[in-house]
Amino acid sequence: MISLRALGITHDYEGNLTSSTLRCLTGGPEEAWPFADDARGVVYKLFYLRDSGGLGKKILLEFGGGFDADLRMLDANLFETLEKLAVLHEAGAHPTEIVGLADTGDYLIVKQPLAQPHGPDLDADRQIAVEVMKALPVRGGLRGDLRVFWVSGKAWLLGDLHQGNIMRGADGQPTVIDALIGSIPNTALAGLAQLDKAVREAREMREGLRTRPSDFMDGVNDDDL
Repeated sequence: MISLRALGITHDYEGNLTSSTLRCLTGGPEEAWPFADDARGVVYKLFYLRDSGGLGKKILLEFGGGFDADLRMLDANLFETLEKLAVLHEAGAHPTEIVGLADTGDYLIVKQPLAQPHGPDLDADRQIAVEVMKALPVRGGLRGDLRVFWVSGKAWLLGDLHQGNIMRGADGQPTVIDALIGSIPNTALAGLAQLDKAVREAREMREGLRTRPSDFMDGVNDDDL
């Protein structure tokens, strides 16, 4: 149990979190309250545990057969959020330490090194950041900028890679931070060939059996074009 007051965090008269010693990075949480400790070069993020029980977000892939794949964003529970933080950390996203629970019983506290905004070329930084995670794009069958990666013995979806979730660490290297993940149902792997291929290659990349993904046109005979 972690004392919020010992961290330098209190509540204002409206009940919102505030601090006279830490720098609040937003006016309110989309997913968590972030406070920067500039002297130590870290950010504390406080995920609220109450209200509807939702704690951040997760990706849910629903597959109805054929080419009917629907991607939804849902509330995540405490276990799913802890799992997400651990999985992203292990995969090579921005390092995250799970500190503990607030002694008031209403916040999960995590800590990350202080990161900086992405460089002038967001697309280039995003590409480098997902390559560090060995996350591969799905070439067909799913809409949006969705990647897959392999870690902890299973495949994961990686999404929500907007500009706020691509930053640079203290070493200046692009990194994924606070993105969304989700499990991949076996029915989707069986029904979506490009997704299954991306998962197999992501696993091979993680296990060192492959150094790069296959080209989209690998195996295509020029005479057939």
